[in-house]
Amino acid sequence: MKQLHRIILGTAVAGIALGAPAMAMADTYHGKATKSAGVGGAASTKVFSAVKNGGGDGGGGVFFGTHSEAAGPAGAASSSTVSAAH
Repeated sequence: MKQLHRIILGTAVAGIALGAPAMAMADTYHGKATKSAGVGGAASTKVFSAVKNGGGDGGGGVFFGTHSEAAGPAGAASSSTVSAAH
């Protein structure tokens, strides 16, 4: 039961942390990177997103980017995606 409370509280706090900047119309960003390796190969992923509030002048925008790489006995692969709007 204690674990369930921690999960619910963690989810609520994360929601507030992510939602509060948007409600305050502030600039916000998020970045995350993961790496893993094992006998069968290795992989890494990077994600970045940002929102810039333009205030009343319409100068805001959004950005999203991701990059993934993987390698194993059968070969390697790489993928990137970028998206932006103003």
